[in-house]
Amino acid sequence: MPRSDGNGRKLFALCDRALCWMENLAAALAGAIMLLAMVLVSLDALLRYIFGAPLTFQYYLTEKYLMVGMVALSLSWGFRTGGYIRIEGLVEALPRGLRTLVLRVGLLLSAAYIAVLAWLGGAYFLSAIRKGEVVMGVIDWPVSWSWIWIPVGCGLLALRLLLVAIGPDGGLTVKSVHAE
Repeated sequence: MPRSDGNGRKLFALCDRALCWMENLAAALAGAIMLLAMVLVSLDALLRYIFGAPLTFQYYLTEKYLMVGMVALSLSWGFRTGGYIRIEGLVEALPRGLRTLVLRVGLLLSAAYIAVLAWLGGAYFLSAIRKGEVVMGVIDWPVSWSWIWIPVGCGLLALRLLLVAIGPDGGLTVKSVHAE
């Protein structure tokens, strides 16, 4: 579990800072992807209904590439900033030591599961690249690049879950932010 010496705290802080930087970058990219998706969908609607000339590539690009990137890349940042649902009724009824243990084990199991998803997503991405898989249509879309977001987003989330699980107890509590 967490180390109480100064070196352990420094290492945790360094890892947390590096991971925060990567999460912020991924979340910014997810935001840019969302903006691109909104522009493409709006432009497609305008062109379709005003000029009768839709963007033929928009739907597939948005559905298979942009939406996946938008969701996957923001997972870890969302977790770090408290953008998730955690039902605490049963856990809060436990004694503090047991509650901490239950939360840490839950986070470690979650990190392992998400890491497997990242690994499998990465394996599928590499396999699709090697095979040159495409979905044929108006544009022959490479399958691999629709999968790249899964190992990146899930990998960051697995690292965040692991870091919270082995870090100081403060990371196990959620600081609620309520609109006033």
